[in-house]
Amino acid sequence: MDKEKNEQQSTENRTPGWVEWVRSIGIAVFLALMIRWPVAEPYKIPSSSMEPTFVPGDRIFVDKHVYGIRYPLNGFRIPFTRKTMWYADNYLKNGNDVERWDIVVFKSNEDRMEHDTLVKRVVGLPGERILIQDGKLLIDGEHVPTPDYLPEIYYTTPIQYNQSEGFAQIRDDKYSLIPEGHVFLMGDNSGSSRDARWFGFMPKHHILGRVTSIWWPIGRWRDLTGYTDSPWWYGFWITLGGWFVIRLFFGRSWSTRSDSLGGLVCKGEHLFVRFALGIPVPFTRRKMTKGRSLSCSDLVVYKSKEISKNYEDGRIGIVAGVAGDKVFLQDGKLLINDKPANGTLESMSFPKEGANDKYGRSKGKEFSTVPDGHIYILTEEGRAQEDSRCLGWIPESDIVGIATRVWWPPTHVRSMSKSIKKL
Repeated sequence: MDKEKNEQQSTENRTPGWVEWVRSIGIAVFLALMIRWPVAEPYKIPSSSMEPTFVPGDRIFVDKHVYGIRYPLNGFRIPFTRKTMWYADNYLKNGNDVERWDIVVFKSNEDRMEHDTLVKRVVGLPGERILIQDGKLLIDGEHVPTPDYLPEIYYTTPIQYNQSEGFAQIRDDKYSLIPEGHVFLMGDNSGSSRDARWFGFMPKHHILGRVTSIWWPIGRWRDLTGYTDSPWWYGFWITLGGWFVIRLFFGRSWSTRSDSLGGLVCKGEHLFVRFALGIPVPFTRRKMTKGRSLSCSDLVVYKSKEISKNYEDGRIGIVAGVAGDKVFLQDGKLLINDKPANGTLESMSFPKEGANDKYGRSKGKEFSTVPDGHIYILTEEGRAQEDSRCLGWIPESDIVGIATRVWWPPTHVRSMSKSIKKL
């Protein structure tokens, strides 16, 4: 009766693995955000101000570390407002200097703009005097031709030009001398671009990064800086892609919440849990392939609603019996098929802990013989309610995988197969 009840409860408690997958996706999103802050980020071109280089709808990638690492959330626009939050006027870590003709994405210095993130080309650098005259760009009084690799650009004056003011339109230092730590930005389609001629010199710390490529649509793919041949580019995709492949098909990280197994695993350690029982179908509890069978002494992570209301709150334990094994705790010592366990379990004691501590306590088949598709798991003294002594036979479908290695913190890195003695 208890066996049937245990199996019924196990079946009822098996819920879809969507919670775990949502958590994993959350981690992936967090990693993506961490990458978008200092490494790279995609943007969409909203207007024609950079034609013919970019057209509306182009998707571009931005290298966000080339000029330095920005302070997190510096220049963050408060949701549902047009208020931008600034708390630093420099970089967390300085990088390369901005160069003329770089295309950059930046936060506007104009207040309450509908779009505060813009893309323009750098045409003037700190300390230079800039003037647009007869459609030509003059730097310190000398005409600066555009490089051959750039589209033909005719720099015009603003359409609504005010003769009393206008950056790069008037020789007065206020409008022509670029201060230190600032640059002058213009759109390639300058006749239809609201740029530095209106909003003036742009502080360098407003720059989010340098545009490296057009990545969508495919027909307009273009590498603008050679960034796609850099180690950063390959490293980004290899790291992200590798993480997804490993997480989906090979294993996952598991954080331990307490010391367990007599100090074999310590609180706060992160284990790599291998999907040894088969490759899972993403977002389900099904398996694509049949993995190897569990063996006594395997260190596994398992789940059960009987442990926690949160089904995803798993525990770690040692396989002490597989299907067909007869287990018995005699005076607190484990016998497997009438033979004393050796290795790690040999030195461990499991005294009876309450009325629900029934499995492995009787030699009757119902409480001693592990049924097909189930295993017998032990943890340590004082935790009978978390392992098979109280939970009963654990369905193999409730096994997350085999804990193979501690990978964090670095000072604790070790192989679990070397830490646990074989039975």
